[in-house]
Parts: sequence; structure tokens; C-alpha cells
Amino acid sequence: MSHAICAQHFTDAHAGDVIPLINRALENAKLRRHSDYISRVMLLCTPHYANLVEDMAHHCVAKTNCMNVWGGCASGLLGQGQIFFDQPAIVLALFGESFEPRSDNDHITLCLTENEQALLNHAQLDAVEPDSALLPANTLGLLSYGANYAKMPRIEHGRMCEDDLCSTTLRVCSPMVFNSEGLSFFTDVQTVTESNGLFLIGVDGKQAALALNCPNQQTRPVGLRLQLIHEKGESWIPVMEIHPDGTLGLAAPVGRGQKVRLARRTQQAIDQELLKWQHSVEGTFGSKAPELGVLFTGFERSQLCHEHDNDIAHLLKAFPNTEWLGVFGQAAWLSQSDHIITPPRNNRLSVCLFDTPA
Repeated sequence: MSHAICAQHFTDAHAGDVIPLINRALENAKLRRHSDYISRVMLLCTPHYANLVEDMAHHCVAKTNCMNVWGGCASGLLGQGQIFFDQPAIVLALFGESFEPRSDNDHITLCLTENEQALLNHAQLDAVEPDSALLPANTLGLLSYGANYAKMPRIEHGRMCEDDLCSTTLRVCSPMVFNSEGLSFFTDVQTVTESNGLFLIGVDGKQAALALNCPNQQTRPVGLRLQLIHEKGESWIPVMEIHPDGTLGLAAPVGRGQKVRLARRTQQAIDQELLKWQHSVEGTFGSKAPELGVLFTGFERSQLCHEHDNDIAHLLKAFPNTEWLGVFGQAAWLSQSDHIITPPRNNRLSVCLFDTPA
């Protein structure tokens, strides 16, 4: 075994809390700091450690002799089957030489950035989103800022990262990248017959709310979304207001003749998506489970936001024999090189499943 993922919560936050996790990870991975090559160290912390991350990164470098220490603080973490957010907690992942990227092998990049504009300064947003769950992406990204735009410290190469993007890359075997919107539809696809800028007035000749079977009110933040269907993919538009006359106020405009349908996030949606994922996963991994899974998601999809509506629990249940590492922030996205395939969205759930390289 050339990797290990260790997680622990603490009563109070101290920089030295990371040291026992480093020692445990080295032991679990059967790696010796003086004689074995350690390719990557991922140091992920709850915001309680925001002022201590730099010292913790120095501990990681000193204890592992590895300068490729990456990570930082995020709203929530997933490690060893647990979600951490309300108490000081650390998730530490350590990877040996087999994970060192090579040009002729599959790899996956993990990226943290402060805000969407910082991402758009470095990457091009594709015009349409794909309509499939399995995507040709090689980068999982997260907007890592906290509540009220609080800045979260990030680490790259063992030092505080001041650049827009903070990333690390792992060599992996048979990677599969999935995207989940977690949304259930109210009706079949229909056609816009009347609109005015950000207001959707008529669909199929009826009041928009009536035609789309819209509920009377929003049940939770960003709970209702309008799917706008293009020739090559789809877009998702949050419903901001439901007017008494049946008009829907949207976050982006729609035009007459466009195809739309309304959806909302439900706990049952992830179950249906996972069934589709399982079919693809079995085609690649056969009867055995993928060895590792990495999850990036907006905290709208976890118990951080909805205590009794936790999609992450359904994901872990679907892949009980897969070892998981996860980070929760404001919004997740997927990219292929410098092209953003799915833009940052706070209810997006992005997953990469893979085996350890030989």
C-alpha cells in the first residue's frame, strides 16, 4: 500500500494536531520518510485552523521530506467515512511514488480557488454543458471561500498560496469522473412561448408556473432550477422568484422557442443518478469496487446545509468498499485541461473514482 487517508477531530485547534496524523499516515502507507519517495501530501482542515495552516504545512514538509504539500481550509471535509465541519478537524492524505504524474499516464488534478472570477481568468467556459453524468474531465475544482466570502487559506508546494489557482495532480488508474445535479423534474420538456428578459411568462401557451407544475414557493435555497436545453447540451438557471400571476423570475434570461423544464433538488434524485453511475462503474471496474474516490461539492449537498437531507451518505452507501477523500466549499466545477466543462455551482457534486497505479 503506497497511500493513506487519515482523519481526526479535536477539541481545540493547535498546529501540532497534524503531527500524529502524519505519523499514522506514514505507518498505514508503509512508507519511511528517509528512504521512500513520497509524491504528494494533502493537508485539508476545517476553518478552525485558518491561522495555523502555514505552520501545519511546515510540519508536513519536515516529517515527510516532501515539498509537494497541497491543501488548505474548507467549509467541510470527508475522510474515513465521516463528514467534519462543526469541530476542529484535519484530513491528511499521503501518496507514494506510484502516484507521481507521468506524461503517458492518466492523471487527475484537484484545484482550489478563491472565487469564480479567479477561475475564469485562467480557463475558458464551454458554451454548453454536457447532458451526461460521466464526463471527459481531468480536473475537479472547488471555490473554497467560506460564509460571507470569508477567505480560506490555501497551501501549494508546502507554502501559503497567493495565486488565483491552487492545484495538485495525481497519477491514477482508470479514472471515471461523474457530475451530479441532484435534481428531479416536474414535467417533460416544454417550449417557451412568452418571456421578457429575466422573466419567464408563458410556456406551451400557459402561465409558466402552471405549465411547469411549479410549487407555490421555494422550499430551500436554490431549490428550484430551470433546465434550458441546447442542441449540444444544457444549462441550469436558478429560479429566484415565483410571482402570483405565474411568472417566474430567473437568474438568467430565456428566449421564445427555447426548450425548458423545471426541477428541484430532492434526496431521491441522487439515488437515481447513482444507479446510472453503477452501470458505468461496473463496465470499467468489473465486480470489484474502485479503490479510491475524490469528492468535491458545494455544501448545499451535505449535512452542513441540510442535516436530514445528506446526499453524501447515499454516495458512501453506494460505494462502501471505496476509500473516500472529500472537500466541501461554495461551488464545484469540472474541467478538461483549460476548458471548464461544468461551471461552478453550489449544488453540484463532482466525483472521480479510480484505482491506485501499479
